[in-house]
Amino acid sequence: MEMTNAQRLILSNQYYIMSKLAPENADKYQRLQMIIERGYCLQMRELNKDFGEVSEDECKQVLEIMEMYHALQESFNLEDCRCDGAKDIDQRRLQFLGFDVITEAKLVNYVRFLTHDEGLYPQFPKTEHQFNSHVPMLDKYLRMLTIWRGCPRHYHLSCSEIQQIITA
Repeated sequence: MEMTNAQRLILSNQYYIMSKLAPENADKYQRLQMIIERGYCLQMRELNKDFGEVSEDECKQVLEIMEMYHALQESFNLEDCRCDGAKDIDQRRLQFLGFDVITEAKLVNYVRFLTHDEGLYPQFPKTEHQFNSHVPMLDKYLRMLTIWRGCPRHYHLSCSEIQQIITA
């Protein structure tokens, strides 16, 4: 992270103020203040994780994944899906798990923003994990999206289409 001296001074002052306003986190803020003031470039990279970026394409991708799960749930609840194939579908696999907080943190945070702050997808249960799947999920979701996009009726999926999507 590159900053001018003026930017470093401003950020250092902010960390000083935060250490006084939140004494329970004073050690953290004092450490960050020292890193900024002394220009420890390696440690300044830590700040990048706090100021990450989710690109417009990534945002659209996450929304499409969540919309696919909405479509899976809605399709399963339709009377047409109450066919013989419905008994073979594990309803737990229709639940949106989120992303891995370790390897996909910015996506987890975006999902939390969408569900908590924006109020979208209230039908997705907010479990104690808060959309932390604990395993990387993006590759799986992308395989699922490929199949879902090929379905002619996204919100009126057959049992076999649902099965194909969730087993991708």
